[in-house]
Amino acid sequence: MKIAVTGGIGSGKSYVCRHLAERGIRVYDCDAAAKRLMRTSATLQEKLRELVGEEVYHDGQLVKPVMAAFLLASDENQKAVNAIVHPAVADDFKASGYDWMECAILFESGFDHLVDCVICVTAPEEVRIQRVMARDGLTRERALDWLAKQFPQEEVRRRSDYEIVNDGLQDIGPQIDTIIQQINNKTKMQQTILSIAGKPGLYKLVSRGKMNLIVEALDETHKRMPAFATDRVTSLADIAMYTDAEDVPLMTILANLRDKEEGKEVSFNIKKASSKELRDYFAQVLPDFDRDRVHDSDIKKLLTWYNILVRNGITDFEEK
Repeated sequence: MKIAVTGGIGSGKSYVCRHLAERGIRVYDCDAAAKRLMRTSATLQEKLRELVGEEVYHDGQLVKPVMAAFLLASDENQKAVNAIVHPAVADDFKASGYDWMECAILFESGFDHLVDCVICVTAPEEVRIQRVMARDGLTRERALDWLAKQFPQEEVRRRSDYEIVNDGLQDIGPQIDTIIQQINNKTKMQQTILSIAGKPGLYKLVSRGKMNLIVEALDETHKRMPAFATDRVTSLADIAMYTDAEDVPLMTILANLRDKEEGKEVSFNIKKASSKELRDYFAQVLPDFDRDRVHDSDIKKLLTWYNILVRNGITDFEEK
């Protein structure tokens, strides 16, 4: 599972990430990575020279005043630089082996699509202002200007899965530990609900043997049986569906289904539905699903799985 830590300037993201490091969790720093890649990537340097001008680098070193002047000249310039740097950082994160990232502009950059859940670090506006003024030696007016250029904190909180309040009063340690436990619970659930090739329905992992797994059918029989490596067992955590952009994890789609059906089973007969009915319905759940690579049988299987999970009381796909 991939997790992002985000929050506005002065919220204390880096402080939270230091606490994560103390717990043995490595966090990929997107801002530091962008600076490193702009220094070391020949491909990135070539693209930035073409955009900004040869003077943006001198002896292989980024000339920061030149880059700053280009960025401040217009919003279009900033978007053009981001269009070069952000994909390079995204690729670097994917290849890094890290499961956690720290990203100040997670939603603005579209990096939220690289992760499975988001932790938002928040603090009262006045606390953030004072932190920025003290840290960077800014006037109050300048600090307010910086805050105004970012996504409103309420919007970031709304889009996130978890929140850590870093107001200087509440202890963040217990908040971090609680969120880590909730994420572990979610991962465990996804990894222990299984699909077995050639067998209908879903199965729950009961125990692991030396040569096999013992699984239990999620149906009225609750029949237990062994599953071997040759049975092609797949956990829900490893399943995604094609879209016109990035593949979307199965758990996200199940959550969308639950919200659409208000926690109840699918509201039509899956077996008797026509191809058009299936696709029109699924477009309400995942609007940009790949019409060529996602087949009617895939949609039927997913909806059937959803109904099985609902009947077994499993609808909290985000938490447990």
